[in-house]
Formats: sequence, C-alpha cells, structure tokens
Amino acid sequence: MKLIARFLLLGILTASVASAYAQSSDAPPIDEVIARVNTGVIMRSTFEAAQKEQLEQLKNSGLKGAELEKKFNELKPRILDELIHTQLLAQRAKDLSINVEPQVNQQFLRMMKENNCESKECLAQKMREAGYDIEEVTKLLTENFSREAVLWNEVQMRIYRGLTEKEKRDAYEKNKEYFTVPGEVTLSRIFIALGKDPNQSLLRAKEIVTQARGGAVEFAALGEKVSEDELCKKQKCSLGPALKLSELVPEIKAALENAAVGTISDPIKLENGYHIYRIDERKESKLMPFEDESVQQRLGGYLVSQQAEQQIETYLAKLREDAFIEVDPRFQFEGSKVKSAQIKRVAYSEENEKTRKKRDKEEKKKAEEAKKAEEAKKTAATKDTAKP
Repeated sequence: MKLIARFLLLGILTASVASAYAQSSDAPPIDEVIARVNTGVIMRSTFEAAQKEQLEQLKNSGLKGAELEKKFNELKPRILDELIHTQLLAQRAKDLSINVEPQVNQQFLRMMKENNCESKECLAQKMREAGYDIEEVTKLLTENFSREAVLWNEVQMRIYRGLTEKEKRDAYEKNKEYFTVPGEVTLSRIFIALGKDPNQSLLRAKEIVTQARGGAVEFAALGEKVSEDELCKKQKCSLGPALKLSELVPEIKAALENAAVGTISDPIKLENGYHIYRIDERKESKLMPFEDESVQQRLGGYLVSQQAEQQIETYLAKLREDAFIEVDPRFQFEGSKVKSAQIKRVAYSEENEKTRKKRDKEEKKKAEEAKKAEEAKKTAATKDTAKP
C-alpha cells in the first residue's frame, strides 16, 4: 500500500500505538509516560515503536545475531534522545511562531492523491484500516516539519549567510566533478548472440565490424540484415535518446568514452552476446561555471552540511540545558546525551500517609501558636502606648 511506503519514507512509523502491537495481541497495550520534556510527554508506545522501526532497518541492512544485538544496543540511547530532541524543537517552533501547517496539508494532499482519496475523511479511513490514527500522524508530521524549520532558521541559515566567497571557491575547485554535466552519446547497435559456439559468434561479429567500417553498406541497413534482435528492424538499430557516458556499463564506456562521432566499436562481449556500437552523435562533458545560480545553491548546501552537524549538536545541547527533562529511571540509558532531572519520589504507603498528616498537623499547630504570639505582642504594645 502506497500509504505505508509514505510513512516509512517520512520516518513516522512511530505514529501508532496499535501498529506496534497489532501482530502480537488484539488487546491494546498498557501505555505510560516515560519522559517529560517541559510541558510535553513521550509515551512508552512511541519509544517502543521507534525501537521496532530501528531494529527492522538494521535487519534490512543485513545484520544478524550478536552483531545485530550489539548495534541495536548502541543505538538504543539515541532513539530516546531523538524523540526528546524532536519535542524540544517542536516547542521551540511555537516560541518562534513557526507555522508548518501548509507543509503538513501539502503532505496530506500527496497522500490523498497516492491513495485515490478525494477527501481527508477517506484518507483517515484508509489509515485506520492500516492501523494508523490520523490525529497522531498529524501531530508527528507537525513535529517533524517543525524540527526541520527550527534547525534551518536557527542553525543552517546562519551558517549559509556566513559563508565566504573563499570557502565557496575552495569547495568548487576541490569538487569540480560534481559540477560537471556528463558527456552524452547517441548510439546505434548491432547484436550477435553467443550461440552454441562463442568463438564462431565472435568471428561473425568481427566480420560485421569490418563490413560496417568499410562503408559499402550503411550501418542501419547492415544491421537490418545481420542483427540477431528486433531493435534494428523496429528502430533502424538506434538505441533512442542520448545516453550519459557515466551511466554506461564499464565495458561500453571504456570503448566509447573517447571515440569520435561515426566510430564503430570492436565487438563488446556482454552476458548475452556481442554488441557492436556506432556513435551517431556525442555531446562533450561541460563544467558549470562557478557563478551559475544552481552551482551557488549546491555549494551552499554542501558547505552547510559540512559545518552543520557540530553546530546542531551545540544548539540541541543548549535546548536541553534550558529545558526541564525528566526520564523514567528504567529508560535512562548509558551513553544518552539527555540527562534527566533527579526528582525524589516516595512510594505511597499508609505509614507514609500517617507521617505526612502528623507533620502537617504539627506545622499547622506551630503556625497557629506563632500567630497567637504575634497577636499578643501587638496587644501589649497597644496597651503600653495608651498609658498616661
């Protein structure tokens, strides 16, 4: 279902409590708050769903057994850290009056289009069928877009505006290959299958090359007679639109990269047979100038990405320092960047309740005695003042 693919792309599979447990139990899980971030909270279900998503990603990368467990345990502290950071950044977005509602609405419009829905109610129904709650998805979309907006406004934009001409030029000179438009070639091809005797196939291919280079027969006409595929009959041996040299398989690229227009290659052996190519047209690679607007934008993005990581970490550390963050002791992992406020909690018991009431009674009695003493003192002072 396209909807699920979109959720995975956005990294918001943590949206639904039910989805994390749908395969294991029909009963809803017992949920609880595991962290408080200023006025916000992080639920255990959200954390466990994020853990599940991280575990699936590691499995998909090929990790197994002890290696999988080791890597997962290394990442576990970061999972809760990132959930806390997202909360902090979403709260900061409110402080900065950042409105991401247009981005959220645009995302829902894309989802509606992909799932053939003309209304948000239709999308909500499809989400429910897939085990998602649209309100929770809205909340997480808002948090994700808010996170991006805050980091851009508070960190990345400042880096971008502070970039110097020298920094950009140095990056340009060191990375010219990334600003070079690759060369292109338009090709025609004759194909000879390997057959039962590959050596005979090679001899035949070489003979065809000799004929093609001789010029007595035009390449396309020759191909129509001898090529062992349907291409020459349907398209006069043409492979169609121009192809980027950088995207050709290595064997073909090596043979054609420096060849001129009109060149006919030697037979190139690939998996299914011998291929003979003629270069019909070619366009040389071209370095885009430093002043080009798209080059400037890409240079800016590259340099920001180079410098942003450390500055984002510094910014997040400041947000953590200024915030009230309390994490359930069971979820305080070694290696976590987030430090929990240490609040002493005393478990309820009848004895504790009796002690509290006795203390309150004694404090109340002391307060009343102090009040009476103060009143008596004022009365005595009034009498002394009234004496003749």
